[in-house]
Amino acid sequence: MSYTKRLQLEMLLKTKMSYIEIAKYLDVSYVTVYREIRRGLYNHKITKTDRYTGEITYPTEKRYSAEIAQRKYIENSTAKGRPLKIGKDFEFVNYINNRVKTEKISACAVLGEIKRKQMKFDTTISKTTLYRYIDIGIFDNIRLSHKRKKAYRQQQAKRAPRGTSIEQRPPEIALRNTFGHWEMDCVCGPTLPTLLVLSERQTRKEIIIKMKNQRADSVVRCLNGLERKYGKSFKQVFKSITVDNGVEFSDFKGLERSVFSKSAKRTKIYYCHPYCSSERGTNERLNREIRRLIPKGTDLNGISVKDVQRVERWVNNYPREVLNYDCSEELFRRELEKLSVYVA
Repeated sequence: MSYTKRLQLEMLLKTKMSYIEIAKYLDVSYVTVYREIRRGLYNHKITKTDRYTGEITYPTEKRYSAEIAQRKYIENSTAKGRPLKIGKDFEFVNYINNRVKTEKISACAVLGEIKRKQMKFDTTISKTTLYRYIDIGIFDNIRLSHKRKKAYRQQQAKRAPRGTSIEQRPPEIALRNTFGHWEMDCVCGPTLPTLLVLSERQTRKEIIIKMKNQRADSVVRCLNGLERKYGKSFKQVFKSITVDNGVEFSDFKGLERSVFSKSAKRTKIYYCHPYCSSERGTNERLNREIRRLIPKGTDLNGISVKDVQRVERWVNNYPREVLNYDCSEELFRRELEKLSVYVA
């Protein structure tokens, strides 16, 4: 039985449901339920007060605990056939469980972080072994969700891009070997406010800015604010930005024009082919991380600037396998130091 079913068993026993009914509900045999209850029994102390004399006593009664049953299951598993690699390293299990529960980081990312930081535990396991242990319920706070990839249909463009096409973008940008090339998109809610999201292709650094609406002039104002923040270094940090063909990015001249001089350019804007979100793959992937904290359908009127900053910090401090379990924020700061750029 998995830990989830043990929790269900504990709840069903409190409703006084019979063993046979519980077995049907959990889709297991009656014998499995009986043995499982025996595994998780413990003496629970209760308080009783005599209604006539007022005397207080503390008798015990047998109760079932899913946590006790799970712990015994893990301990007993080490004696069956090939032993579990984690043995009795509960500190290792608890560390991964707590990081996943409190920080909402994937178990794989936590494992990679442990290896990168050379944290000392009795156990060293691979990613494959970790997922196998999750499947059998050893890590009780972790659930695996296997999603099928959507099949996207190739569609023909009905019009030319408003500015420079991605076809004219230098090939080295696609290799992610150079710093300062970004992708930009909007994360929307059911109401007017929206989030402007910029993703740096090499370091996966994420910048999230709340806008009052999804209009072209709002996007230009956000870039103006970023340029004022980075000053003369803006051209070094934001060498190019790749966007889709949404109406919010239609003012390509305003996006490229420097806020300090109307005759100067601050960056280069490239437009993807219509219906090709894969050409902004970094952006799309990191938008999924934002949606973990701000699900689709969330009214962004209720999301404050501090909330947005908290989400941005969480995304940028997430250890990523693609970065050898480094964090985007660390890598981004290193690149700024190379350029002698210092931003608060």
